[in-house]
Amino acid sequence: MHARVTAILVARNGAKHLERTLEALSRQTRQPDVVITVDCGSSDATAQLLAAHGPTHFISADSDLTFGQAIAAAVRVMAPPESDSEMLWLLAQDSAPEPGALEALLGELEIAPSVAVAGPKIMDWRAHDYIHDVGLSMTPGGATVTLVESELDQGQHDGMSDVLAVDAGGMLVRHSVWNQLGGFDPGLPSADDALDFCVRVRLSGRRVSVVAAARVASAGDGVAGLSGSSRGRARRKRLRVARTAQLHRRLVYSAGWLIPLHWIALVPFAFFRSIGALLQKEPGAIPGEFSAAFRTAFSGSRVHNARRRLAETRTLGWGSIASLRLTNAEVRRRHALKREAVLVGLGADRPEIRFFASGGAWTVLAAALVGIIMFASLLGAQNLAGGGLLPLSSTPAGLWASVGYGWRDLGLGFVGAADPFAAVLAVLGSLTFWAPSYSLVLLYFVALPLAALGAWLAATRLTDRGYLRFTAAALWVLAPTFLTAFSAGRPAAILAHLLLPWLFFAGYSAGRSWSASATASLLFAAVLFCAPSLTPALLI
Repeated sequence: MHARVTAILVARNGAKHLERTLEALSRQTRQPDVVITVDCGSSDATAQLLAAHGPTHFISADSDLTFGQAIAAAVRVMAPPESDSEMLWLLAQDSAPEPGALEALLGELEIAPSVAVAGPKIMDWRAHDYIHDVGLSMTPGGATVTLVESELDQGQHDGMSDVLAVDAGGMLVRHSVWNQLGGFDPGLPSADDALDFCVRVRLSGRRVSVVAAARVASAGDGVAGLSGSSRGRARRKRLRVARTAQLHRRLVYSAGWLIPLHWIALVPFAFFRSIGALLQKEPGAIPGEFSAAFRTAFSGSRVHNARRRLAETRTLGWGSIASLRLTNAEVRRRHALKREAVLVGLGADRPEIRFFASGGAWTVLAAALVGIIMFASLLGAQNLAGGGLLPLSSTPAGLWASVGYGWRDLGLGFVGAADPFAAVLAVLGSLTFWAPSYSLVLLYFVALPLAALGAWLAATRLTDRGYLRFTAAALWVLAPTFLTAFSAGRPAAILAHLLLPWLFFAGYSAGRSWSASATASLLFAAVLFCAPSLTPALLI
């Protein structure tokens, strides 16, 4: 029987990509029999471009529709399929297929009746010779993994065929299977919908294949409606949505007796993963972790409906897809490769410092003026006393003599090890070797600008926004523990406060530079000499 293909093109404010996609669709060597376009409340020229293409059906939908819901709206205007030879071709605004893409996908489904879903090789939108991604899988914990991504296409993956899942953009699926499985899960708003659908296809006894000869260019943000940017709000939203999808699928796929345990662990796991995000220098992921945990915890009806659909269509056990999932060894190997890429400088997407352009100089200058005003009464002083302050030895030799092991003039006196902070004072006093005690006077004057500078530079490792860097610096300078240390005369606390941002700044690059690693080690020791109570926190 002659195959019948219905192409469904979904777009939302995608005019910048849509013109190329529509042109590519019109140049197919095997034209789709029906074209349905869905405009999801676009405010640009998307609707006009879709209508001008002359589709069989044009649907104007709400802007809050997900990709799966938009596909479902298009399927509702179609007649039920009469055979397995009727196909749905799912396209997004940035899914530009090469001329032979549909013909190659259709050939895979026509020669192999067991194949229910065929996916293309997704190529980069701009660099036509680079693979954007090919094939999807899962880790033992259920996290989504792209099998191939960001590689120069040299035909090295053209032998890939059976996979666990394929991307939604460019997917060709049998209409009868789509209806039987109920399409994409509505509980997965804009991530992992294709992965979940393909998993259900596999568990229903059918196959999912990648067709290397079918190439579709993608900008990476059309299907999910999320920007492919690696910074700012778009990245935080993408991380939140991906984590929400992972938690939803975990509850759907788990055995019934495990659901209460998973539910109870949602928020505690979010807390521990947030600590991990801090250690990986991704603080922007922390709000998304808790948002995903709470949203999943209160999505009982969505989880129940998804579990019911899975139970109704599942004919095979989870062991049937075990060979298509990544093993723990493979996951560790991929993580090792990513760490190696970081070590050689790849993927180290850190914001530029731009000290003068983004307000760093003004921040430090303001802190210096505040410091001069606060400690104006100390102008002309040669040493400080009171609180925890005592005049230092009159010579650098005397300072260094007190470092290490020897006579301690405390109480009745004893022979023993020195306080580690003595080494810090020896270094500090040597800077003003003509009058070591004067170094403490200078410390008071330079403390505020140095604190502002250190906090501002530490913030540059986390954000490229000037106002966030300024806020971090201001909060660090105005920290109550810091200001109290001045009035109490506690130089150790002042120095620890000054050194901590510099430790973070150097530690951020320690994995890529021996000099940064050595600097971080020295700063680590200096902070512990000043505040030994920080040892457990810094070791963790």
